[in-house]
Amino acid sequence: MTSYTGVGVMSGSSLDGLDLCCVEFTGDVDFDIWSYRVKTTRIVPYTSEWREKLGSAASLSGLELVRLHYDYAHFMGRILQNFITDCDGKVDFVAIHGHTVFHQPDQQLTFQLGDGETLATYLTCPLVANFRAKDVALGGQGAPLVPSGERFLYSQMALCVNLGGIANVGMRGGGAWDICPCNIVMNKLARLYDSSLEYDRNGEIAEKGEVCQELLSSLESLEFYSLPHPKSLGNEWVESNIWPLLDTNKYSIPNIMRTFVEHITNRIADACSDTASTQRPATPTSPSSFSSSPTSPSSFSSSPNSSNCVNGARDEAVLITGGGAHNVFLMKKLREKLAEKDIRIHETDDCTVDFKEALVFAYLGLRSLLGLTNVFSETTGAKRDCVAGSIHQPTSLEQVKTNLHAHFRSLLRRQMSA
Repeated sequence: MTSYTGVGVMSGSSLDGLDLCCVEFTGDVDFDIWSYRVKTTRIVPYTSEWREKLGSAASLSGLELVRLHYDYAHFMGRILQNFITDCDGKVDFVAIHGHTVFHQPDQQLTFQLGDGETLATYLTCPLVANFRAKDVALGGQGAPLVPSGERFLYSQMALCVNLGGIANVGMRGGGAWDICPCNIVMNKLARLYDSSLEYDRNGEIAEKGEVCQELLSSLESLEFYSLPHPKSLGNEWVESNIWPLLDTNKYSIPNIMRTFVEHITNRIADACSDTASTQRPATPTSPSSFSSSPTSPSSFSSSPNSSNCVNGARDEAVLITGGGAHNVFLMKKLREKLAEKDIRIHETDDCTVDFKEALVFAYLGLRSLLGLTNVFSETTGAKRDCVAGSIHQPTSLEQVKTNLHAHFRSLLRRQMSA
């Protein structure tokens, strides 16, 4: 067994801030069995200035967008430097998702802010970035990517749903797709209601409203929901398909928010129900595995098809994470609708809820550095599996003295001699 410590960084489309997770992975590369232990976490909220910059990025000129690409890298670099000093021990690598500005896989186009080479100047370890582009070039959706890591780290769960800017689902059998907009809409509506708010705390505004059936019908009938998966959403789709329906001159904001909660929970409940009905049992392929409690805030372990279990059996419930999981009213409505379909929500800790995406991106970065497949075609619809992520070395390789770097250099030598 070998251990590597990495930092995962996630910026979601809801514009709430950066999630950072320092995590130690222990595993066997040959058998592809891994455990993790969370060491340090942090949420860095965006200032109103950064929220405005990121929110308007899609409308910038070419030169302005390039300038923001580099500015955002410097911004993340300074935050990472500060965060890494608080991590317990040496960090072997960093993996970042970047901030998505454009995502149009049907045009083989995706773009995440944050220049890797610029950010690497702040680090003394390798950086992995740009995870989506290769999969999109191979005809895949390029998102959601977290399910490609969930199949290793959360394989005991039947379903994993993330309530981020966009809600998505990953299934134990490998399939995954974006379900519907979530916090990207709810947070903006909360700010329109009260400019001092970052989000609708506990769903209090939405709970005051009433469902507008005409609006709900328009939302439910959007073409995207009838498309086969895998499929993904970008902010462009939200701007052109969702916001024209949310007419604040026709409906009050509390009523819009209440209706959108109904829409989100309808879409998620149907996705979970459809997915649960098509689940296929995974067959153990690894000779051994080791595990700890899946509700532990600090650790868990799995192999992609291992028989990790809860009290001797797989957990057939759905694991729900992401910022939306803190919305008390939304979760109440979702529980009610899932219960109607005989689907149970798996109870977990706040660390998993808040940092699973950052943790998984750290794991995807580790797999990239180890030359292991980290994006799977059955998840994204690409022509084939791939090892995704651009690797950026620190300013001086003399700074890198880790087992991971030795393995990485050995891997490169084998590839060059093949």
